[in-house]
Amino acid sequence: MGPEVVSILAGGMLWTAWERVMVRASFQDGARSFQIDAAAENGPTAAAWTFKAGTEISILFNGDLVCKGYVDRYQPRIDGHEQASISISGRSKSQDMIDSSAVHPTGHFKDKTPEEIGKELDKFGVGIATDQKLEKVPVCRVTPGERAYRVVEKLCRDQGVFPVGQADGSIMITKAGQSKHAGAIKEGVNMIGGDADHNFSVRHSEVTVRGQRPFGHGADALEIEGIARDAQMSRYRPIIVVQDADTDKKRAKKRAASHRDREAGNSLKANTTVQGFRDDGGKLWEPGWLIFTESPFLDIRQDMAVEAVTFSQKRGEGSLSVISLVDPRALGAKGTKGGSAGAAWATDAGGED
Repeated sequence: MGPEVVSILAGGMLWTAWERVMVRASFQDGARSFQIDAAAENGPTAAAWTFKAGTEISILFNGDLVCKGYVDRYQPRIDGHEQASISISGRSKSQDMIDSSAVHPTGHFKDKTPEEIGKELDKFGVGIATDQKLEKVPVCRVTPGERAYRVVEKLCRDQGVFPVGQADGSIMITKAGQSKHAGAIKEGVNMIGGDADHNFSVRHSEVTVRGQRPFGHGADALEIEGIARDAQMSRYRPIIVVQDADTDKKRAKKRAASHRDREAGNSLKANTTVQGFRDDGGKLWEPGWLIFTESPFLDIRQDMAVEAVTFSQKRGEGSLSVISLVDPRALGAKGTKGGSAGAAWATDAGGED
């Protein structure tokens, strides 16, 4: 698989022939990021005019959009031998919602979903959408100065979903496992290198979520508790999570189960490097998608979720993708069936109270 043609649209023109390009997309982040290095053979003046800080750009791989956003930093360099280079870095359009405080006439929402609240706070033209059935939040109050993205992210976390930065700069509220990549990542076939982390220190035998309602009295309002147990943890390792927003017993139980499942999923992670930017079907690697991964040395043979991918291309070295993988439960998807990851690993997290 040969190098991709990396082109950047800025100021109405397409630019190519970069020294090094890196784009990172993560299921855990509301914005994608990029860094571009260029030799200034054609003179830095034109590049400075085109890629100055604040410039809107689109990055494409073989014509497919990967990141649409803004230049945060333009860093020209020159040494004593008059060799000039330029580094350009930035993030997708959703950075404005991530960096800016929430502005709302009342700062108060009632019986609205995280998507609806996000749309009301999106004064930036980012675009908020979802492919999930979200629950209405009875009461949401914005803390003065709180970042707009943070408001949405907290509400999403309570419901076990993620606000994920997209290639076009928008944010999708979703879970992993909605789609699956073609082919597989296999040791000795297309996996150039990798490492894994089988880590049970992040798991607890019992997750208890406790909270209160902002109104009412009695146990149903002041002593709310939800419990989820991890059947694979035989030792006594409890954890108590204090809900920092309005909740009820049903939502507390759901958050406890989500917290437990994320812990179980995060106890298996891996990083793999493959040639090229695409799966066997020609699709660019996408955060949240599943990919079957098989590596005897890493002790993994199961579907894994793409937690993050870093695309990089350096002149003369071709295109590489570093794919960070995690058990799908860490990103809100169901556990894998029929897979294995060592004798100590089991996909059934356990029950709830």
